[in-house]
Amino acid sequence: MRIDEEGNMELSAEENQRLMDQLEIAPQDYEDPPVEIECILMDDQAATFTALNTDTGKTIELVFDLMAD
Repeated sequence: MRIDEEGNMELSAEENQRLMDQLEIAPQDYEDPPVEIECILMDDQAATFTALNTDTGKTIELVFDLMAD
């Protein structure tokens, strides 16, 4: 998982699937998942986010390395 300086997230297909699995998102909801993602910490090396399944209340923490120029 990576994030650029403009806040755009970059996930591989495997990382995206793992996120859906961890948040217990049903396959029929993949097109428009009930997910809110919020940045909670950002430093020179990484950004930390919480991801929330708004249907179930399940929350996980994500850490993204900042992409070099």
